[in-house]
Amino acid sequence: MQVASKTSIISKLTNLLNPIIKLLFPEMKKNKQVQQEISMNMIANILGLGNAATPLGLKAMKSMQKENAKKDTLSDSMFMFIVLNTASIQIIPTTVIAIRNSLGSTNPTAIVFPVWIATICAAIARNFNG
Repeated sequence: MQVASKTSIISKLTNLLNPIIKLLFPEMKKNKQVQQEISMNMIANILGLGNAATPLGLKAMKSMQKENAKKDTLSDSMFMFIVLNTASIQIIPTTVIAIRNSLGSTNPTAIVFPVWIATICAAIARNFNG
């Protein structure tokens, strides 16, 4: 992710995600740095790179906290960010595929479709409970 952030890949993906980020995080519309940090976290999660997503998520939360008027209360954007991270929306669960492959699975990528269903259900359930 650090290599990608030094190239134009992250800015292109951030531009692609910008309409979604602006919709989900209206308080952060004018803060390009936070948008990029959120974007990088979302990209890492979507690609199933949980180990990379965690420090990126912490960095984004710290930046959002700087913008937060009530320091002892989560802002709506911070709450939405937690919901998205908890739902762990993934397109390619690379960590699970790697584990399945290392344990000798005959079809380690068979997990992809069930992961899509689970992440969609988790995102919907989190939004109804939040």
